[in-house]
Amino acid sequence: MKAINRMIHAALEEIDAMRSGRFMPYHRLSLMIALITCLVFSVALSHQVVFKGRVAVVDLDSSSWSQHFIELLNTSSYIQVTDIFRNPVDPVALVMGDRNLGVLYIPHDTERNIRSSRRQVNLGYFADYTNEAQNAEVIETLNSISSETGAGESAPRVMAMGRTGAESAGSILSPVRTVVRRLGDPVFSATNNMVIAFIFFFSSIYLGLTVLMIPGRLRVTGQFRRAVLQGPLCMMARLIPYAFFYTTAISVDICLLATFGQLRFDGNFLLFVPSIFMTGMCIGLFGFTLAWKCAEPGMGAAFMILIVPPGFITGGSTLATGFLNEGAYVASNAFPLVWQYRLWRDFAFRAENFMGILSEYGGFICYASVLGLLVLLRWRKSWLEIRTRSSQHPVPGERKVP
Repeated sequence: MKAINRMIHAALEEIDAMRSGRFMPYHRLSLMIALITCLVFSVALSHQVVFKGRVAVVDLDSSSWSQHFIELLNTSSYIQVTDIFRNPVDPVALVMGDRNLGVLYIPHDTERNIRSSRRQVNLGYFADYTNEAQNAEVIETLNSISSETGAGESAPRVMAMGRTGAESAGSILSPVRTVVRRLGDPVFSATNNMVIAFIFFFSSIYLGLTVLMIPGRLRVTGQFRRAVLQGPLCMMARLIPYAFFYTTAISVDICLLATFGQLRFDGNFLLFVPSIFMTGMCIGLFGFTLAWKCAEPGMGAAFMILIVPPGFITGGSTLATGFLNEGAYVASNAFPLVWQYRLWRDFAFRAENFMGILSEYGGFICYASVLGLLVLLRWRKSWLEIRTRSSQHPVPGERKVP
């Protein structure tokens, strides 16, 4: 009985700790996280296929047939034609920054070859396979529309020759087919997708937990007031060592996998490294914004679920971005890992140069600036509070706050 009583007492102590306000309030947090997860993801992930997948078309034929074919694609539930080009364009440039899921090439003399039945016409589709889940419905729709359109052109001629009926002719003859070429990860290596995604994810998890505890740690140790009076830049500078080690650890992993594993990295690694450091700083700034008022380090750690996991889920590394509805896709840009995964695909798989990646880097810098501004507002409010208290209750021998 004594053992049972001790066990009950220990459990009650933990319940008291939850309710004390000095530790993580798990009795509220557990219910809140479950409800938020249910609500958010049931809205954001309303389907498991990519509807209106963005596809660019390079129409070198510029014929009435090609225009009709593009209209059929655009009216499909699974394809949205974003751009039409009449001259050759590098397909990699058109999938940069996840602008498109792929690029369809319609070659010269397509209409003439179809109508004359000289030879089978191959339409080229360059599919972005940096995420293998996102092009399944697009490729299936392309094959279906190209087969039906080609059969519709050839069936009347076969019927006129008296060889077969309309239904058989339409199902047998397929003068047009779509040939798929995979861009990014043609061998479906797990290292290129899952492994590197988890490296960023778990590294970011531990970084997020650490930096979220900084405001609470400063308050517990009595250093928060001094840190605030040192200025906002000094407060943000506390994140630099963490971002440095974060960058070093991930860079070492990438180099090892690229050298001894199957990791594909075709771009300039030195241009990519600053994005890792920026991601570390953004995670820290995001953490400061959320945990600024926390009185205990443990209370700040509870906010980690709002920083890293959403970016991991919506960043397009393990889950196709096309699964998200439009509002959720736009909102995903609020998380640091979304920017990191996007830059990773552009550098590692698409091998874009600095000028091609400049706009993406510029957007990332603007995002980091917004987070810095939010931290500045937090600091300003705390500085005013300290100034007010110092003027009302001056400490003997302490210099007056200006």
